[in-house]
Amino acid sequence: MSARMSREERLRLRRAERAVAQMQGMDREVFLAIRIDEQTYPQIAERFDISVADVERHFALSLRVLMRAMDQKDAWWWKFWPW
Repeated sequence: MSARMSREERLRLRRAERAVAQMQGMDREVFLAIRIDEQTYPQIAERFDISVADVERHFALSLRVLMRAMDQKDAWWWKFWPW
């Protein structure tokens, strides 16, 4: 297997990096804590002194930014998300 990424893979990676950079402060922090640091929702809630529900909300918002950046429409569940 080749260690080099294809042009398409590099473009998708750049789009994802830009999406993470465009996320709002806490949305980005929660996203990175879940995806990079592999922390659980309760761990993140304790770390940032917020509720688990707030962690869920921030993560959902960050996923929406990422999905839009990757040219995907909103998930079907988005319209049912409780605000």
